[in-house]
Amino acid sequence: MYKFKKIMIPLDGSELAEAAIGPALAIAESMAAEVVLFRVAQRIPRTERLAEMPDVYDEVVAATYREAEDYLTDLRERLSYEHISIEFRAATAGIARQILDFAAEEGVDLIALSSHGRTGVDRFVHGNVAHKIISSNCCSTLVIRERKVE
Repeated sequence: MYKFKKIMIPLDGSELAEAAIGPALAIAESMAAEVVLFRVAQRIPRTERLAEMPDVYDEVVAATYREAEDYLTDLRERLSYEHISIEFRAATAGIARQILDFAAEEGVDLIALSSHGRTGVDRFVHGNVAHKIISSNCCSTLVIRERKVE
């Protein structure tokens, strides 16, 4: 039987992204795997106005990183699984690239994430992190599709 040792859950703070937590924890518990809650902290674009105030810009960026860390720390404390770590990265590249780089560097063998299930033009315009991760072939991937409530 195949055994996952390290499961990564990329999160963006949304309820949709958090939908992957339950299935990932079920797998982790059955295999005593480590779980990594991961978030890419989006940088604020440096506008002309912000360029004139570098201290303000630096504080806004620092607040963005603190928010990412606080979100993951709070989430970890609410979950009842003991083998959870948190990791966040500054967005220096695309979100999918950051997820894939971390997974490769840290030996992740399963990425569990949610998807909006976009197709066609909508996926082209908005991108699709899940599709990029599945296409990369870096490790096993579990994709939880958005459920529309009727």
